[in-house]
Parts: sequence; C-alpha cells; structure tokens
Amino acid sequence: MVYLVESKRGSKSYFYLVENVALSKGTRKQFRKYIGNARPSQQKTEILSAEFKKEIENEKHLLTGYHYLLPDEVKRVGQINSEFGKRFAKLNETEKGQFERNFVNVFVYNSNSIEGSTLTPREVELLLEENISPNKSLEDVLEAKNAEKALIFIKETKDDLSSELLHRLHEIYFKDTKPFIAGKFKTKDNLVRGATFQTTPAAYVLADMKNYFTEYEELSKKYHPLEHAAWAHWKLEKIHPFQDGNGRIGRLVMNYTLKKNNYQMIDIKTKEKKNYFRALQKCDDENTGEPLAKLLVKRFEKQYRNALKI
Repeated sequence: MVYLVESKRGSKSYFYLVENVALSKGTRKQFRKYIGNARPSQQKTEILSAEFKKEIENEKHLLTGYHYLLPDEVKRVGQINSEFGKRFAKLNETEKGQFERNFVNVFVYNSNSIEGSTLTPREVELLLEENISPNKSLEDVLEAKNAEKALIFIKETKDDLSSELLHRLHEIYFKDTKPFIAGKFKTKDNLVRGATFQTTPAAYVLADMKNYFTEYEELSKKYHPLEHAAWAHWKLEKIHPFQDGNGRIGRLVMNYTLKKNNYQMIDIKTKEKKNYFRALQKCDDENTGEPLAKLLVKRFEKQYRNALKI
C-alpha cells in the first residue's frame, strides 16, 4: 500500500510516496518518489499515489516478469494447473462428467448465495440434477437454473469478449427474473452494495466499456491468466455496467478468462465473501487488480490441491 512520508531536514520538509513491494518470498524492495516540499491535499495524494502505483507495477514487471503476482506464486499455480490437467485426463468419462457436474453445482450455489440467494447446496444440487424445485423464492430457483446455462455458455463459447457476448450472458442469466433489464447496460446510476467507490455513471457506460474491451485485449498479451482474470473482474465491478447482476457476471467473466487461457475455473466460496469483497474494495483503493489476484491464487491453490486428492 502506498503511503505518504514526511522527511525533515532542518526547517524544511520533503514529502515522498513510499511502498514496500515483495519481489519474491522473503525479498522486498522499497520504492520512493519525491513529490515536493509542500504537503499535498488528500485528493492530490490519491492522484499521485495512483500514478506511482502504476510506475511500481511497471518496475515490478521488469524485476519479476509479472505485474501482480510473484514468480513463486506463478510457479505454484502453474504446477497445480498442469498436474490437475494430467490427473483429469486419466479419468473415465463418467468421472469427468461427475467432476464437472459438481463444479457447476457449487459454483451456482456460491455465486448466487453471495448475492443473497436462499437456496442451500443440496437444494441447488437437486434442482439442477433432478429438476426437483425447493419451496423457496421463485426468483432464486429461476436464477439458479439460468446460472447453470450461463456457466455452460462461457465454457463453450469461442467468441472474444465483447458487448455482444456480455449482453448475451446477462440475458441468459436474468431473462426470467429481470426481463426489463436483462441483456442491457444500465440506464440509471447504481452503487456497489457495501463499497465506498463510485461506479461509472450510466451516461458514460458505453465509453467506459469500449475502453474496457480494448484494454482487456491489450492486457491479454501482457498479464498472466490469473492476473488478467483478476483485472477483468475488478474493472467490470468498477464500471458496474448492468443495472443489477454485475457481481455474478463479473465472476463468469473471470472464469471465461481463465478458461480461454487453459486454466481451471475458480469457485469463490460464500463463506469467503468478506475477504472477496475486501479485495475488490482494496483494488479500487489502490487502483490495481493485485489484491484480487492474490486472493485468486490462494483460492486456486486450495481448490485444486483438494481436487488432486480425489
């Protein structure tokens, strides 16, 4: 985290921006930038800190080869991803189908539960596998069924990320519960529940989303898949382009990005949502996808180390 430091020499004050950055396990480097002898305002400090953070990211990339992650983190997740892929390839078709079925069930449960769905894991399983509907909110039931369709869509599509793809994804998910807004960008300003950052005003969504898709494509050539997935999710939440359902679409875009880069998909657990929300907030505070990328590394390691035990 960037912080402001005042250094006094005689009667004069000198102000610096400082951040200590990990370059490998047990190795850190302090970055400092002189910004003048007058204390900047809070607004000016935030602007300068965001610029400094970007400079640090570029420096870190030159030193480590990555933007958000450390070489040892990349090595670990790469090994786990490769080992899981080999293990999965040896399963018979029934075993493969069951593993994929289980992922769909838990992903649908957790992603909807994070947003307030009342369905239990068992109710989701019975609904999706045996079409047994629980005596719960019809909206929760319909969105669980459509979440499954949306997840299958991103697993199977060969299309590049675009407005058309996002509109289609949102329509699949919400056509039965939010038909008036399904598949359409927002027309009214909205907020992220529990967050302090401001989302893009409705009048500027088209412009911000155009920039989003351009930057998404550019970063796909520079970022590691987990870094790219973290950036894609965080930036979409920052814009909040849909009237509702942005978190669920963001988690699907995150997994679309991983799948496109031959990485296994990630299920963020409901019980971990406080850390997840905190990471997204920190991304905005620091203007970087790094906090979410770090969380995804931990979740990926835990999820697929456990999967390797099957």
